Amino acid sequence: MTVSRRVMFYAPLAVVPLLAQPAAAATRETDVSKVFVFLDNFLRMTPAERARLKVSFYLTQNGKPPKGVKAWIIDKDGTRTDVPIAADGRFEREPTLRQLVEKSKMVFEGPDRNGYSVRIGLVWGSKPAIEMDARKVADYLEDANAIVKKAAGKFGMVAPKMVQVAFPGGGTGTAVLANGSTAPLPLFKGMPAYNPGALPAAAKLRFAKLPWRMEFAGPKHSGVVFG
Repeated sequence: MTVSRRVMFYAPLAVVPLLAQPAAAATRETDVSKVFVFLDNFLRMTPAERARLKVSFYLTQNGKPPKGVKAWIIDKDGTRTDVPIAADGRFEREPTLRQLVEKSKMVFEGPDRNGYSVRIGLVWGSKPAIEMDARKVADYLEDANAIVKKAAGKFGMVAPKMVQVAFPGGGTGTAVLANGSTAPLPLFKGMPAYNPGALPAAAKLRFAKLPWRMEFAGPKHSGVVFG
């Protein structure tokens, strides 16, 4: 989708314009719930569900983490809460459920007048091993999709579906098939990744190095991209 002359955020089903600012302004404002999409539903889940799937939100601009951008939340009573943004675009602080429900304002200030998009990063709660049961990893992927669908609420039927698990820090990966033969795991954005649909005969996954974490991804993006 091409958008011109208007600064916008994106949601899965609708394009949401930022509020109260002209297109050329370096400071932009919108409801915090339009930035942290579905976070309220994640926060309402059981502690066990929240422990299984870690959710992070990343700000992007022109397809990359923005530079020189400051962000803060303004509550209904005027209270301001700064929201630091890490070098990779990750919001280091997320709004509370109260701020989401009350539609506190999110303000961005940056040197680049182009619009922003938000990506949701999805990481499994348990740590990976240097060798893993492929069926268990496929089950993690299935469970993650179920949690995302539940968090999407009434939009669950069209919630983005993750199709692979990426292993950052793993170096290279190998799938050991049920017949004993092996196949290299493809790289996804430089990370070895396992797609159960593409390697249904995989029995074991082995990595050159211990991966840092398990990230869920669609065909093209790590996590869910709005925009």
